[in-house]
Amino acid sequence: MTAIAFALATFVIGFAVHRAVHSAFQNQLENNIRQTTASLLTEYRDDGMAGLTAAIEARERSPANKLGFAIFSGDGKRVAGALDTPMPDAAWRRIVFADPQEGPDPARAFSTDLANGMRLTVAADMEPVEAMDETIIRVFVLGSLGVLIIGAILALGLARYLKRRLDRIAVGSRAFAQGDHSGRAQVGPRGDEFDELAASINAMLDRIAALLGNLRQVTSDLAHDMRTPLTQLRGQMEAMLRAPEEEREDRAERAIEQCDDTLRLFGAILRISELESGELRKHFKPVDLAVLAGEVVEAHEALAEEEGHRIALTTSGFPAAVDGDRDLLAQALVNLVENSLHHTPVGTRIEVGTGGAETAPFLFVRDNGPGIALADMERATARFVRLDAARTTPGHGLGLSLVKAIVEAHGARMELSDAEPGLEVRIIFGREVA
Repeated sequence: MTAIAFALATFVIGFAVHRAVHSAFQNQLENNIRQTTASLLTEYRDDGMAGLTAAIEARERSPANKLGFAIFSGDGKRVAGALDTPMPDAAWRRIVFADPQEGPDPARAFSTDLANGMRLTVAADMEPVEAMDETIIRVFVLGSLGVLIIGAILALGLARYLKRRLDRIAVGSRAFAQGDHSGRAQVGPRGDEFDELAASINAMLDRIAALLGNLRQVTSDLAHDMRTPLTQLRGQMEAMLRAPEEEREDRAERAIEQCDDTLRLFGAILRISELESGELRKHFKPVDLAVLAGEVVEAHEALAEEEGHRIALTTSGFPAAVDGDRDLLAQALVNLVENSLHHTPVGTRIEVGTGGAETAPFLFVRDNGPGIALADMERATARFVRLDAARTTPGHGLGLSLVKAIVEAHGARMELSDAEPGLEVRIIFGREVA
């Protein structure tokens, strides 16, 4: 298509050049005819017909003369001049004259009426103009064909080049679509647009592979987590059918508790999915992190004391406000505090507070319990992951996963680090200023 467009452009330019050159040559001929006609009319006014005839003969004998002349009588007969053509009408006309060497030729002529019905005709051969027209047309037609041919060759070469480069990109996608999740596009050393595209596709495929792996893991873990409570629920229902009347209410309450636990599991999964959809930002409002941390500590003081823990508030001292959903941030902080309460031994100290600079404030929960091994910190935030191999502790392994989803919904990030001893979890907002 590009070659055709260039060819059409060449044709249009050629047509414009042809018209311009044609008009310029024709105007030059007409100006020459006008000037010569004026000069001959001056001779006619000064010396009459004899002077006009003599002037025409003198011009026809001149080697530089390019014009034809004729004087016609009132009955149309040529009485002077060598221009062999029928008497044309007055004013500008296109005529055909008999060239002694080439035969009939077109000419541009101007005729003027004289006295006694006589008519003077001055004409210029149009052959040079037509020859120039043909030359221009030939050049631009050949040019258009050349553009088409060269364009076709370049287009073919470009198509092969693009196909080769795109095939290198597509090979990984095709392999991925066929089930080989290790397939990736080839990224060349040039760093051009194709390599950037290949790198972007690889990043997308990495993300898809991670999501598929996470989906498989979630499916497996969900099936594992659901099997035990559903089996227990079924057993309780069977036992309730066979139990005496006075035991049925107690067994029904335990079955309801088991159902509620299962519903909480699905509620947490749905909440995480809702957070990951990214529809919450439109409802964000300013939240004072220090006030929020203080309220969470106050709400958990009694529970911490009951379980033999100590909980304290530590703030940075400057106003730390961010745009967010206050209830969700509170839920994230509560989950972190309850993790520390449930997974640390009696006597553990738990600190909750804020820190960082005004450009990057953060919430943190820190304890001096057993902590998490460095190798397990990354997978600790995945869904259904519990770091005890027997998976015997209560819960479904969604606490930190839900916190991570809340954090990412706020454009923040969650960092787990070794508190030496214990674990520190930070929810960092904004960015550090270099």
